[in-house]
Amino acid sequence: QGLAPKRFSDKVRSEVAAHFEYDKGVVIFSANTPQASLQPGAQDQLSIFMQLASLIAADPAKFGPGRAIEMQAVGPRESDQWRFVVDGPQTLDLPGGPQAALQLTRAARQPYELTVGLWLAPALGYLPVRIRLTQDNGDFVDMLWRSSAAP
Repeated sequence: QGLAPKRFSDKVRSEVAAHFEYDKGVVIFSANTPQASLQPGAQDQLSIFMQLASLIAADPAKFGPGRAIEMQAVGPRESDQWRFVVDGPQTLDLPGGPQAALQLTRAARQPYELTVGLWLAPALGYLPVRIRLTQDNGDFVDMLWRSSAAP
């Protein structure tokens, strides 16, 4: 099953959260949103990136260009199926230097959904070296790898 989140929250004005209740098979939301069924392998909207990295690192040959990966993504107010498509390898020029990476994309299916770009570096155990979240109005957050160091 991989990672098993317990709680995911967001705070803009006030905090809202999703609680993963594995024994009941549901996600309960604090924002008076109806609960959602908890699917096997479900992730929150942050842990999903590490879960994808782990899946691909376990068997990279299974994830060639065009391959789709779907999993439940839980936000602080709702649950949805996120579908990532493997776009293929490319080399990125990042603040930490050039990095070969495998690009995955989650396209928005309807208004107000995020478009997600995810780049995983084989040389770093398929850890993310770039994550780009784009809103439908064009606003975006672009997180880029700067360096790696031993703990």
